[in-house]
Amino acid sequence: MYQGELTEPTSEEKYAAILHASGLLKSDEHDKKQLKNLYQRYILARKVNLDSGEWVADDVQTQGCKKLAPEHDPAKIHQRCTIADVYLVKDKSNKIQQIILPVFGEGAKSMMYAFLALDPDGRTVKNLYYYQQRETPFLGARVEDESWRKQWPGKKVVDNNWMPALRITQEKPENIDEYTVDGISGATLTSNGVERSINYWTGEQGYGRFLQRITRGPDIIVP
Repeated sequence: MYQGELTEPTSEEKYAAILHASGLLKSDEHDKKQLKNLYQRYILARKVNLDSGEWVADDVQTQGCKKLAPEHDPAKIHQRCTIADVYLVKDKSNKIQQIILPVFGEGAKSMMYAFLALDPDGRTVKNLYYYQQRETPFLGARVEDESWRKQWPGKKVVDNNWMPALRITQEKPENIDEYTVDGISGATLTSNGVERSINYWTGEQGYGRFLQRITRGPDIIVP
């Protein structure tokens, strides 16, 4: 049972979450002017066609949303839209340093919304930042805790064949490989939801074709 409905984040909240995911914003204390200046200087918002993996015009109106059958909806997002957002993070010389993908899916108690920051190789995690969820306090809600999030940088979300490969385990193995993340203690359903969400959005129904395409040459992601 969901713990209430989540409201659409304001532009300020969205900007802050993207900047947190990118590492450009370190503190929760900020003002609108600071957010706007950082966002406009370092973030480039683009749109991509998930079916082709190619860029589309920023002013495209049709999203092409269709209801998902349960067997094709592991993240339980209910519908898939062909057109999706991508955020490119630039450095001071305008070189692309990160690719940020919006990801969401069902947890134990709520839909969970995050931004997944990847290296330009399309496989390696730079950061995972959850900004909206209503999971159980001190349990599933720890998806937002730095103590859990700090293990994500360097993890791989797809294997060498571009198949989603992320695994979140509750088993506390002695050796955790580059595809495995230690789950949140006491929050198995939330951890499973994170795993399903990431694997859905990095797979063929999500950004999979786009992630493969950007590795063909740096010119593909040049602003």
